[in-house]
Amino acid sequence: MKKIIKSRFQWMSTLAVSSALAIAVTGCGSSSDSSSTPSPANSAAPAPSTSAAPKKLDPVELTWYYPQNKANPDLQVVNDAVNKITQEKINATIKLMPIDFGTYEQKMNTIVAANEVTDIIWTSNWLFKFDQNQKKGVFQPIDDLLKNQNQKLYQTMQEKFWNDAKMDGKIYAVPNYQISATRVGLVVQKRFADKYKLDPASIKKMEDIEPFLKQIKDNEPGIVPFGTTRGFYTGFLYNIDPKGPVYKSDSTFKVLPDVTNEMRTNFKLANSWYTKGYINKDAATLKNAADAYNKGTTAVWFDFTGKPGSEVEFKAANAGNDVVLVPLAKAVFSGAASTLNAISRTSKNPERAMMFLELVNTDKQLYNTLVYGIEGKHYTKTTGNFIKINQDAGYFTNTDWIFGSIINEYLPEGSPADKLEQTAKVNAEGEVSPLTGFVFNTDPVKTETANVKAVNDEYYAALATGTLETEKYLPIYEEKLKKAGADVIVAERQKQLDAWLKANGKK
Repeated sequence: MKKIIKSRFQWMSTLAVSSALAIAVTGCGSSSDSSSTPSPANSAAPAPSTSAAPKKLDPVELTWYYPQNKANPDLQVVNDAVNKITQEKINATIKLMPIDFGTYEQKMNTIVAANEVTDIIWTSNWLFKFDQNQKKGVFQPIDDLLKNQNQKLYQTMQEKFWNDAKMDGKIYAVPNYQISATRVGLVVQKRFADKYKLDPASIKKMEDIEPFLKQIKDNEPGIVPFGTTRGFYTGFLYNIDPKGPVYKSDSTFKVLPDVTNEMRTNFKLANSWYTKGYINKDAATLKNAADAYNKGTTAVWFDFTGKPGSEVEFKAANAGNDVVLVPLAKAVFSGAASTLNAISRTSKNPERAMMFLELVNTDKQLYNTLVYGIEGKHYTKTTGNFIKINQDAGYFTNTDWIFGSIINEYLPEGSPADKLEQTAKVNAEGEVSPLTGFVFNTDPVKTETANVKAVNDEYYAALATGTLETEKYLPIYEEKLKKAGADVIVAERQKQLDAWLKANGKK
């Protein structure tokens, strides 16, 4: 039992690779190789042009920890190319320290606990969580560095986006610009959609895909009908605002319990699919989301983000098979906390680390070197802003959203030419929660939070993927949550939300 009952992986409302930062941009799709970044639309002021770094800077080495899908043989080659740029511009070398997604949180916790000297740490609201680690003192505030010395970076985003990187009124991280709105849906291999004449427009809810899954099960030996690692439950499917969480239609803003009726229904559907052989048997134990589909032998999987141009990334991660996206909900604003880079409190060179973060978010050459590697070796330019990636050349990330602002990126072949304009449009159209700005302080319920986490670690993944029989184990899960103090947490959350609503004139 313990072997299949694994930890709950809080996949952001967004994304995979997702998530989701809110920024509107202009100047997209340029074929220019300039290292200057276009200014976001409606920003406080235009970003200043790139200027030379101060000449009298002592040489320093910075370390940067961030997650990746796999190890790259040419990492050092790319690291050397990165350092050639950074030495020239800020007289610093960067030691790139990628860690596998599946072990990132565990290893970073060890590094932090040991007070190891680090400079830049990638964080988010779903992996190595920003708020929890800020409260532990892992990161240092960067307001002064941003506003006094690195205004170019500060001016690339509106204040509301920096607000998502704030705790206790101070900024503790730099958001990586990407999609800021979540559009949950399904990803379907195009070859199967074409073969069985699947009409994406006919799929309005999760249950609608089941006849197609049956066709795959009955007629495609060796193909997994539906691939998942931690299930496909999200409030975005059920008119639930995760900021509360509350029902969007509920004007009383009543905080929902850990297990809602919608979650029970979702788990039962997952268990039905698992029993019928539609879901991969190792769903509850896989660590990385891509492990559910990266062999090209999965017909359908769930996408928590739905970002423009993601068809190219899914194709690259899916053995080169084309895919079709099937949205199941309208876009919802999800903020800027799904991918951030913060400066460690143990950094001995925070000023230079801040200079590097500005550079990686505004310098096109540096950003694309980190994302794609060496031109002529790992990728080649084709026309305009498009490139052709050689996935087998020794460096392939498929995680542009980890490093910095995607407005600097070259577009892989197959991307829509207006990918960045589409991103800005979705960001602008995303439904904004009336609870944006509310942050739950877990300090009053530390014990209960730890106890509930332990229960989730034991049961959630196996229930969400349908691996465990819902009728038997869901009541056990709910009872254990109750004993762990889940109701106490809900009550405290409600108390804090009510106070926040009153203070903000919303109730």
